[in-house]
Amino acid sequence: MATATEAPATMAEGPTSHTQNRAHPTVHELMSRVMRSVRNLGKDGFNDHQKYKFRGVDGAIGALAQPLRDHGVFMTPEVLDCETEVRGKMNAVRMRVAFHFYGPAGDRVTAITMGEASDVADKASNKAMSAALKYALIHTFMIPVDEGSLDDGDRDHPVGQRSPADAYMERIRKPAVWNNTTALTAMHTEAKADGLLQAQVTGPNGPTTLGDLIVWRGTQLKAEAAEVEAKRQEEAPQAAAQVAAEHGVDPLDQLMGQVQRHWDSPEELTKTMAEANRRNQVQRMVEGPLGAQMPLGELLSTRIAELKVHAKAAAQDAHADVHDRSAA
Repeated sequence: MATATEAPATMAEGPTSHTQNRAHPTVHELMSRVMRSVRNLGKDGFNDHQKYKFRGVDGAIGALAQPLRDHGVFMTPEVLDCETEVRGKMNAVRMRVAFHFYGPAGDRVTAITMGEASDVADKASNKAMSAALKYALIHTFMIPVDEGSLDDGDRDHPVGQRSPADAYMERIRKPAVWNNTTALTAMHTEAKADGLLQAQVTGPNGPTTLGDLIVWRGTQLKAEAAEVEAKRQEEAPQAAAQVAAEHGVDPLDQLMGQVQRHWDSPEELTKTMAEANRRNQVQRMVEGPLGAQMPLGELLSTRIAELKVHAKAAAQDAHADVHDRSAA
């Protein structure tokens, strides 16, 4: 849909490289006269296919063409920047355009507006330029319009009508929902009950369905949370070591003391493992039984597993002894 910003930025300039003719009035004076001469602009266009009225660029040009000629003002456009993208099957264009209005004295006034439009073929740029021109003319010359809002349709696009998914899109844009996986899950359940998961909407990456948008955002939040947690785990040992150094007590030394005292007790080592996790010490490097450096968590888990194997083997041996005595 062709759109444009509603308030064009205007800037007045003095004489250009041409020498200003003092016998002529300034372009500011002439533009004010044009404003006095311009007629009202209504929604005179009509789309036969979709049955709606629109206020087109040709109406704005028609309202101003004769007054501009009468007062000796002319205009030249200048595209300042232009962006293009593909939205599904549509080619979309967004451009910023400067419209320079010159008077006979050589001075000028510039109005800058935005134009945006899409088209399945090669007309997106034309439509975007027309949208920018329409609002530049309407706002610069304060053309009277009827029926209220300037945010109207054009030849190809009617004024936007609310769809059942619009209410969901208004809610999902709120930070309390957009950044909350629980709220997104609840919304997905609600949209499913309303039969709107396949409703067409526009997300950050272009056209999609409401259901896919909710799932995509939820997946993105979970990935971000996992990344934050992984970074926290990576930095935890260094942070703990720094805190210990600042307070003169290294929790790793305390934990290793417990490991040495309870080296043959899987129950006590399991408690030490839980404490190491709580104090973010499991990734701290310690010396293993063979002298090699290894994480404390790995040392504990290996020793606990080893003790459990030994205990199981001892139980089997005891059972075999009982069996042998019974047989004797």
